Amino acid sequence: MKKILLAAGTGIYVRALDKLETGLKKRGLGNQYSITKCKVPELKKQAPGFDLVIRTALLTDTVDTPVINGVALVTGGQAAEAVLDEIAAFIKS
Repeated sequence: MKKILLAAGTGIYVRALDKLETGLKKRGLGNQYSITKCKVPELKKQAPGFDLVIRTALLTDTVDTPVINGVALVTGGQAAEAVLDEIAAFIKS
């Protein structure tokens, strides 16, 4: 099971989390991950315990955990599908 940290700005969590969970379940990965959310300023402290960070805002700190730009999860469209494919590939690896 992959542990995912969703780092988002205030008010963005719900939309990004919904899109993420729906997209991963659609790809047959519903039981292969867990998602925890945090605010972007908390990221540096939180990230070491996770396999992947998905960000929906600009990061000012660097972390050793792999990071995927998840802004498209908020904006939607075809770019969101590409991000979901990238996340799904990471989970499967």
